[in-house]
Amino acid sequence: MIRSFIALELSDGLRRELAKLIEDLKKGMQFTSARPSWVNPNGIHLTLKFLGNIEERLVGDIARSLEEIAADTPPFLLKVRNLGVFPNARQPRVLWVGVTDGDKEACALQHKIEDAMALLGFEPEGREFHPHLTLARIKSLKGTAAMMKIVEIHKSRYVGECMVNRLILFKSELHPDGARYTRLAEAEFSGV
Repeated sequence: MIRSFIALELSDGLRRELAKLIEDLKKGMQFTSARPSWVNPNGIHLTLKFLGNIEERLVGDIARSLEEIAADTPPFLLKVRNLGVFPNARQPRVLWVGVTDGDKEACALQHKIEDAMALLGFEPEGREFHPHLTLARIKSLKGTAAMMKIVEIHKSRYVGECMVNRLILFKSELHPDGARYTRLAEAEFSGV
């Protein structure tokens, strides 16, 4: 079984800007009791569909579906700004930065992927899709108020932008020092 997901990969430049944002947030939170679990900026991507554990034999079918979708999708620009938390500021579990330009394209793409994966037997996502990049996971609510003050300071921050031009099926392996991602398939956008 392979733990996998479908995502858009970000440029190295945008990842560097995300790393700067994470460092600024860490500096702001170091004197609070909040202890978010920060993601590695090199592994940040825009997840469109988490597939969970799949059988290896399905990789080819998933790759063909992604190629069909990519053939009708033109490359598009993502602009990243505005911090937020899921599910809410009183009980944050995920700290994220949003996608402001390219969000409609990302949502349309995610809907196509949901439909294609449903044909392969994957359960549709029960929640509405909100394009975002995860910066940290919050396991304890200790220091929430102080953490949210730091988030508020950076709330409207513009992080950067990048062109996205391919869908990637990733394998995800969880390790004590963080997740490791391996590309299983990719499909380049060739729509006009």
